[in-house]
Amino acid sequence: MSNPLACVIIDDEPLAQDLILKYAGRLGFLEVVAVFDNAIEALGKVEELRPDLIFLDVNMPEMNGIEFLKTFNEFKPAVILTTAYSEYAIQGFEYDVVDFILKPITFDRFVKAVNKVREKVRLKMPVPAAPSRPDLPPAAEPELTDKSRMLLIKENKRFLKVALAEVFFIEGMKDYLKIHTTGKVITTHMTMTKMEEMLHEADFLRVNRSYIVQKSAIKAINGNVIEMANNTEIPIGISYREMIKKMTDSGVL
Repeated sequence: MSNPLACVIIDDEPLAQDLILKYAGRLGFLEVVAVFDNAIEALGKVEELRPDLIFLDVNMPEMNGIEFLKTFNEFKPAVILTTAYSEYAIQGFEYDVVDFILKPITFDRFVKAVNKVREKVRLKMPVPAAPSRPDLPPAAEPELTDKSRMLLIKENKRFLKVALAEVFFIEGMKDYLKIHTTGKVITTHMTMTKMEEMLHEADFLRVNRSYIVQKSAIKAINGNVIEMANNTEIPIGISYREMIKKMTDSGVL
């Protein structure tokens, strides 16, 4: 994308505003066009500015971030929620927010969230048609390859390429992970947090402290148990049940 993403910050914390401004300044594809100290002040202005992206704090006086989301009509920019309280993530899902960042915001987490917005905007952009050449036969459609659909995993002293589509679920042990695929189980020294950062969140879901599952490999959900396509049964953690129920009820799962 040649044009930068126009961004608006809505946050009542000056330190959070400054941090987002600093992070945005490091990235050449973000342009902050306005900063608001509260959601009331931003009402109407956002419709006028029509930004591509809003960094929206949840905990604000008078009108919080969730209440602000409810005011959207036809114009719906991409939204990244920021807050110190993880329980607001469930409400954010209901309003189609792109991502949710816990404070204090780290730069790597900021970049990950913004890249999701870039991808969303890219998918909405029309693909320009190539000029027609009547004297040439139509070219064959290119075969798409996407390196992000592969995981590069270290097992013992070698690195393995693992297709994400072949992963059923990932099991966290004490200081290593077991990646259960269609062909075998791969063991690697890595934390669950690091693995979550590597995975595409649209495809994978954390269901308890020890398991991340591939959404498309879910065969059934029976109460608080997920049955995978390979017939493995995985319990849903207590703190994850409400979120998963919301996703199931809304048709996301």
